[in-house]
Amino acid sequence: MSIAFYPSKGIICYGSEQAAVKAGLSYGFPGDEDSLGRSRGDVDNDALRLDLDDLGGEIICLDWGSSMYKSPAVSRPNRGLVQHELMNGFVEAVIYQESKATTQDPQIYHRMTRLSRNRFIKPLQKEPEDLVLKDIRDIPKICRSIQDEWKSDCASSSLNRLTAYNLSRSLRKRLEAHVAGEVHPRAIDILLTGCEVSLWLAEQFASDLQKSFPALRIQAVSSNKLLGLFGQEIAVPTLGFPYGPKTHYLNDAIVIIVSHSGGTFAPLSCSNLLQVSWYGS
Repeated sequence: MSIAFYPSKGIICYGSEQAAVKAGLSYGFPGDEDSLGRSRGDVDNDALRLDLDDLGGEIICLDWGSSMYKSPAVSRPNRGLVQHELMNGFVEAVIYQESKATTQDPQIYHRMTRLSRNRFIKPLQKEPEDLVLKDIRDIPKICRSIQDEWKSDCASSSLNRLTAYNLSRSLRKRLEAHVAGEVHPRAIDILLTGCEVSLWLAEQFASDLQKSFPALRIQAVSSNKLLGLFGQEIAVPTLGFPYGPKTHYLNDAIVIIVSHSGGTFAPLSCSNLLQVSWYGS
């Protein structure tokens, strides 16, 4: 679940898809002028998105009435929870997480993603009449953009080049650890995960990597299977598959999470799961 806060427009959007809460970027409050555009230097008026930790069972309570009513928004046993001021102080938020398997930064603003004044976040586009035709027309432009990102003049701005550079550094570090005998005998060196079509792409990439680095142990595993094995108090057995709590030692593994949309539920949960240290014990 994701929640987007638009202080200058007086709008709060929520939904299970991260992209859906960008709707506030395209629409203004009735009678509202572009106050967001006039306050570009004021971070308090930035539109921000908060992603709840679904793996840890996190919920949020939003209270608009703290200044008008004396009764607190939460029950007495939970009144010790931290109250965060949002929407320029007009809303108080209380976050509660059921599970202790994952931990989150106590500063809520450290967890938020800025939607406005962010070149990586684009407003929702109007839906075309023919979705398939638009996809076909977009293919040459996207392929050209990918090719251009590998040119030398994009060395300082290309995320693809930056990602490839960091992957090469991680691979070299892992190979050096093998030479030094510092790798656990059951360790997975590179873990690729995803769902459905993204998982198929991950499996093909795992095959290519294995041929390129035969000394490394590389696995492509469904995100749902990882969550079943390591994201529950009682592991869910993967019948018919060679995966189990004792077959995969994932500490210090290079993890590549593949998602076409970037908002698929299981891979997002895996990104939270694989940040904790207990799963490889």
